[in-house]
Amino acid sequence: MKYILVFLTVLVTDCAGTNDIVDQKVEKTTLEKLSKEIKAMANASVCSEDSACAFIGFGSKPCGGNWGYLVYSNSIDVADFLTKVKTYNALEKKYNIEYGIISDCSIVSPPQGLSCKNGKCIAVNN
Repeated sequence: MKYILVFLTVLVTDCAGTNDIVDQKVEKTTLEKLSKEIKAMANASVCSEDSACAFIGFGSKPCGGNWGYLVYSNSIDVADFLTKVKTYNALEKKYNIEYGIISDCSIVSPPQGLSCKNGKCIAVNN
């Protein structure tokens, strides 16, 4: 009887660990899909003047701050784009906390300026 209880305890614990791994993979896949969608929106944007360009912090580093910045123009559905970025950033922050993700704690600087070159917004750093 004692061995059966030990076996059941190990079995239940092992299954719970497997579910955590599956959940983490599902959440990671969701983040990757949303990231690709957001980056595709930013890449699809076009401009004809510098004033059409903007940038936003993208991603959530475990130590705080963003992984980088996305440059985009007002030629896209900006409200939808910003909502998706905000959602992505919040989901990645939650993911980092929930799964104990770590990273370097370097700070990524935002672009110093923006420019419209050949119909695309680009970051300008001196």
